[in-house]
Amino acid sequence: MVNTVITKGFKTTCFAAAAFTAFTTFQVNADIVISGTRIVYPASSKDVIVNLDNRGNKPLLVQTWLDDGRDGVDPQELKLPFVITPPVSRIDPQKGQSLRITYMGSALPQDRESLFWFNVLEIPPKSKAKEGESLNQLQLAFRTRIKLFFRPDGLKGTPGDAAANLKWSQKKEDNTLSLFAQNDSAYNVSISNVKLKVGGKEYTIDSKSVLPFSGVSMPVKGLSNNINGTVIYSTINDNGGTNKREAKID
Repeated sequence: MVNTVITKGFKTTCFAAAAFTAFTTFQVNADIVISGTRIVYPASSKDVIVNLDNRGNKPLLVQTWLDDGRDGVDPQELKLPFVITPPVSRIDPQKGQSLRITYMGSALPQDRESLFWFNVLEIPPKSKAKEGESLNQLQLAFRTRIKLFFRPDGLKGTPGDAAANLKWSQKKEDNTLSLFAQNDSAYNVSISNVKLKVGGKEYTIDSKSVLPFSGVSMPVKGLSNNINGTVIYSTINDNGGTNKREAKID
């Protein structure tokens, strides 16, 4: 069973780790809180520190790792050029743990940012059965993922410039009208919200992030004619805040 919750720019996934029984209480929020909703790793830095806090009332076993966004791939097979110390730790209730992420110097593109995902898996302790009672319950583990941007030195412009200078156009494929966002910068642009304003009406569009020197299509539901309007979109900055922007469609 998988239950996905999106909160403030990061995704928390709840995995069922044991069989379901008649007496089960579902917890809907993770107890581990990460210090930030994204990590920026400047190439000139020896390492970056990420802080985890246990806001719950039970000790938790926490495992951390990085992936490149591909689902179903064993992280150990990815051989990413980073080391997390410590990769596994126990965090007591209302306590914290500092993690160190170190880049090992393996080749990554130097003309653009590289995108990775930082994962935190929290495993609660097993409950003890009272004397004379059997304990059958669902064990849950929560995984939280946030983005990690590896940022080479000397990239042209700024992340803010990249977000402001997205080029918007329209595309029609298989009778589907889409907005196309082109990113000509070396930075990743994380878009949290997109609306299209046409003829006094607003159309909400499922947003997508745009990788460096690439573009993405976002289907527009409810419109079949040519788009002639304004795009209103919000982007997420390095601190996790949002910036609202407007642009005309080319």
